[in-house]
Order: sequence, then C-alpha cells, then structure tokens
Amino acid sequence: MPRRVISMDERRALLLRRSHLATIAELPDWDVLCAVVEEDIDEIKRVVMAQAMGTGISPEEQAFHRGRITGLRAALAIPTRAFNDQQKEAAASE
Repeated sequence: MPRRVISMDERRALLLRRSHLATIAELPDWDVLCAVVEEDIDEIKRVVMAQAMGTGISPEEQAFHRGRITGLRAALAIPTRAFNDQQKEAAASE
C-alpha cells in the first residue's frame, strides 16, 4: 500500500498531537500509572490461574481477560510510542 501524502496542516496537527501524547509519558506520575497497570495485569493473571486450576475457565472468559491485558498494555504504549516517534523525528531533522 503506497504511503499517503499529507498536507502541511495535517502534518502540523500530527506533530502537535504526537507532542501532546509524548508529554504524558514524561509526567512525574507516569511511572506510578505504569506500575498500577502492571499490578492490575498481574491480578488478572492470578484470577485466571486460580479459575483454571479450580473449576476451570471457558475460552470466552480467557479471551475476555486476554483482551483486557492487551488493551491495558496498548493504552500505556500510546504515549511511549509517541515519545519515541518524536525523538526519531527530531533526530531525522538534524
């Protein structure tokens, strides 16, 4: 699929949005949020393991919990990815 050519206004808006998202990952409490999310993920894994070892867990429940974990990790990755993209953009322009 060929890359789409974007206008200067679209590029400016994209860079501004990336900058805002990257700023989130630089906030002092970002590490606290990441730690809390990882604790939640660990708790989900414990619940799934307990159910699997006990009464069993249906494939639907497994998929639900897997989706929760994937979603939590994806949400945390957005600002981090924006920060990395911003750094690459800055390095490329130098």
